[in-house]
Amino acid sequence: MTVQLTVCENVNARARTVFDTAVAFDARTLIQKTGIMPGIVDVAGHDAPWVNVGETRRHTLSDNSSVREELISITPGKSFAYRLTDFTGSLAPLVRGARADWHFTQIGQEKTKIEWTYVFTPTSAIAEPILWFIVKLFWPKYLKNALERVKEKAESPT
Repeated sequence: MTVQLTVCENVNARARTVFDTAVAFDARTLIQKTGIMPGIVDVAGHDAPWVNVGETRRHTLSDNSSVREELISITPGKSFAYRLTDFTGSLAPLVRGARADWHFTQIGQEKTKIEWTYVFTPTSAIAEPILWFIVKLFWPKYLKNALERVKEKAESPT
């Protein structure tokens, strides 16, 4: 019983450049309020860039909720993944935990495909359809906006 969503973005830059941009992105700039979805306003604990498995941080969101994030795998230039736990706020009764995986695939000399997959574990069978609705309706644009910020920064000449 999980709810899964994948969003993709093609970036005109090499995979290592895109990867390095993504792991170093300030979470407060990356995850911004989109519609009813809150943005990250504060980060406690490890700040960017992600480097070592086991690094953790706690995000406070614009709706006063929070979530714990832990880096669980990293392969430089190729992928990283993190686990989200200890949700507070409106998602707390719906989400037991989540896993996010970022994959960077070189698809041309100067082109990379980012795939960002979230897999949510609902708290119960009753929570699952509500969580499914939220994830399928609101998360695609939320994540796509973040990927567009990564794309813009990775493609910039500076």
